[in-house]
Amino acid sequence: MALDRVDKARSAVSTFMRAEVLAARLEAMARAEPEVGNLWRSELALAEAVASAGLEGIRISEGDLLPRIAQNGSQDTDPTGAELALSLIRVLKAPGDPLARPVQTMRRFERAAGTGMKPGMDPGDELEGQRLDDAEIEGIFAGVGPGDMPILAAARAAASYAALSQRANPIVERLIFMAVDSSLRGRVGRGTDFEDVLRGLSGRVDAHWVSPPALALSHRQFLPWSPGSEVGLMNLGVGLARVFEAEIGRFALARDWLRRGQEAAKGRGGRSRMTDAVQAFATAPVLSSALLAESIGVSIRTALTLLGEMTDLGLLTEITGRQTARIWAVPSLGARLAVRPVRRARLRAHATKPSAELRETARNNSRDQREASAQAIERAFTDLEKALSLANALLIATQRRR
Repeated sequence: MALDRVDKARSAVSTFMRAEVLAARLEAMARAEPEVGNLWRSELALAEAVASAGLEGIRISEGDLLPRIAQNGSQDTDPTGAELALSLIRVLKAPGDPLARPVQTMRRFERAAGTGMKPGMDPGDELEGQRLDDAEIEGIFAGVGPGDMPILAAARAAASYAALSQRANPIVERLIFMAVDSSLRGRVGRGTDFEDVLRGLSGRVDAHWVSPPALALSHRQFLPWSPGSEVGLMNLGVGLARVFEAEIGRFALARDWLRRGQEAAKGRGGRSRMTDAVQAFATAPVLSSALLAESIGVSIRTALTLLGEMTDLGLLTEITGRQTARIWAVPSLGARLAVRPVRRARLRAHATKPSAELRETARNNSRDQREASAQAIERAFTDLEKALSLANALLIATQRRR
């Protein structure tokens, strides 16, 4: 039995150290090349939002989002699912800092995921167990700070919220995970309900996260999100390592796009605004002609000329498939967002609301039970952190002897 525990500890240490090493590599790459990092995170935010909805049974694809933006005729998908994904994208691109402003950040996450107190809602209508009070929220992030392993600290915060909220909204748990990961990897902005013309598909990413939990659990197969369980935590660590390996390649593709764009701009005449257009798409990888014109200070006609030239060079893709009110994107995002042939509706209704059984459980569980569950999770994460710290110390000692 003791040997079995040792083997499990070794496996956990190996899994999370590997994930953290790969994550640190991506973090360094994005920090060294911020324009490329912005392109990469823009695409990853889109994929993560769709995957996060998918883990809750909301079958939505990236291609289902554009009709909600472009109003391109009738939409055959559930608009609730598409709106949820767009809401999540906006939060992921500017999650704010839950360590500095925990309550403000959490309330925004609740709104984005379809929970929390809406304007005009009677506080008595909020389900017990679903909404945490301010003190509980502050307690989730207490003690988290510089020096903590981002992935492990993020999982601990998500698991604590899960225990206190009785798993009322796993989407919020995953937003917490990515926000903590972002805060521990770099200084981030306040996070606002920013609403650009393209509903979050455009605009710069104000975040430093590199760890997408929903993608990690749906990379090769769909696995349950359960950051508070031993199996769930291991699945997350293994899945993240696999995603990181793939994303290092995607980062290189974003770098190549920027390089090709800059080289194409050099071959233009002195009056060409190609350089500015490339930079505009590096900052906001989905734009209309009007948005590009406004961004770089040219006429609509000039913007359309630039868009045509960049499309001919393979630097952009027109994704609406029509002659008016068109939208362009860098190819990696364009391939995800491009309008597809009309399909039958295949989405379930919004699934973020807890079931009747879960609501009843949330009502019946006392505050003491919730705190006991959170404390048990805290002990489990503390044990894992000790094992990781010991492994790290042994690694340093071994390197010094060499």
